[in-house]
Amino acid sequence: MKYFSNFARVLRAAGSGIFAAAAFAGATAAQDGQAPRVSQTLTWHSADRSSAVAALPASVMPRVAAAGWKAVLVGGHHLIDSYNNAASALADRLRGNGVQRVAVLHSTGIYDSGNALPAREREMRRALGALGSTGGDACLVFISSHANERGIYLSADRGYLSPRELSRMVDAECGERPTVLILSGCGTGAFITSALRGDNRIILAASARGRVSYGATTTDRYVNFDRCMIRAIDAGARTWREVFDRTLPCVDARERELGVAPSQPQAWFGAQVAELPLPGHL
Repeated sequence: MKYFSNFARVLRAAGSGIFAAAAFAGATAAQDGQAPRVSQTLTWHSADRSSAVAALPASVMPRVAAAGWKAVLVGGHHLIDSYNNAASALADRLRGNGVQRVAVLHSTGIYDSGNALPAREREMRRALGALGSTGGDACLVFISSHANERGIYLSADRGYLSPRELSRMVDAECGERPTVLILSGCGTGAFITSALRGDNRIILAASARGRVSYGATTTDRYVNFDRCMIRAIDAGARTWREVFDRTLPCVDARERELGVAPSQPQAWFGAQVAELPLPGHL
């Protein structure tokens, strides 16, 4: 584990945790004191880490496809290139599948349109609004950064984007449209809250609340969860559920290789979007 030493010092200096790649300890609406709904989280059973098992069979879940997509992809911390790399790589995949309304916000201020827009909360909100909306649209928000119980870190803001703040942003800019939130960082399972969950929402979180996500060295292009997710997309996953299912064993394999504690990625699949296809897949 010698290669982690410099890495750990960088992260301690940033006041954050170490890289994350996740695993899941499920939560349902009943945990918020609400009656269970058709929408359910996935649970990664510790006895069988090879698959994520839905609380309800996919056969009872409606399958919908979005007519169009708009996406905001964010690398949140300027000290680690891996975050920006993942935002840019996911943008490339989306554009390759026909998505033209894509905004990439980098913590270094590098913006794919040539405008130096930093990865700040207000710029995320503006980008979502500027991308416009048409009938049948879906929203995608991806953020990769350091994170902890306070939220996910945006170094351009010198602070954390909390689940409540992200919820307000998504409610305002995406509304009832199918919405996919991908949050890659330590403890990002804390974003699977009653405020963010919904029948029209998918939430993929790199780690359970209170868990760090390992699996990257200072020379890796991506953190482990992002690497595995991008690999799942490249391998032909057709739905976001399939992306998550394929990501889990990949994350687990790297964590076992490094001998680190499981990060336990988590997911929420709303009833209306449980089998939502990726852009370019019907």
